Amino acid sequence: MAVPRILLAAAVLTATAVAGLTGCTPADSRPTVTAASSAAALADDGVDDPLDDDGDVVDDSTYTAAGPITDPAAPADPAASADPADPAPECTAPAAVPGHQVLIMVAAGPAELTAQPARYTCTPPRYEATGTPVHYGFAAAGVTATLVDRAHEEAAKPVQPDELVTHLNDCLAERDPADPYGCYGNAYDVVLDSHGRIIRIAEIEVPTP
Repeated sequence: MAVPRILLAAAVLTATAVAGLTGCTPADSRPTVTAASSAAALADDGVDDPLDDDGDVVDDSTYTAAGPITDPAAPADPAASADPADPAPECTAPAAVPGHQVLIMVAAGPAELTAQPARYTCTPPRYEATGTPVHYGFAAAGVTATLVDRAHEEAAKPVQPDELVTHLNDCLAERDPADPYGCYGNAYDVVLDSHGRIIRIAEIEVPTP
């Protein structure tokens, strides 16, 4: 029984010596101390430990203390780079006046005018004709008519019904009307009496097409 105990003691001594020599090898001890010191220094500076749980050095080519590095070759975010949408243009129809309506004239005669209801739009000439043309006679009590004098930047001027009819025919035929008037899309603000006849008619100044 003495021989096995001697062999066991010898084996223990041999293993201890090998472990001691391995732990004290200069080539192994220097990197371990350096890596530990670097990790401590980075921890003091608030930087992530470059060593993983196994003690291996982490590849730091894609990470910094602030987090992942954005790849410069990656496509930009369209939502971030897109220009803000242009604001929609303002387009507000004039306030309606009780008893008044806007009509687009399509024909003019000595005793009546033919017109269509007008719809306000956001593009010149601002009013466009809709619906079926309707014949409107002049009131027997008389008609108040005005035309726009934009050339002289003056207020609308009163005219006789026959002068209004001549002006309308010139504009409908695309002829230059008599001075100082012009053609502005043939839109008129109209007031009718209880019989549906024109008692007031005023040319509306709108942008030309």
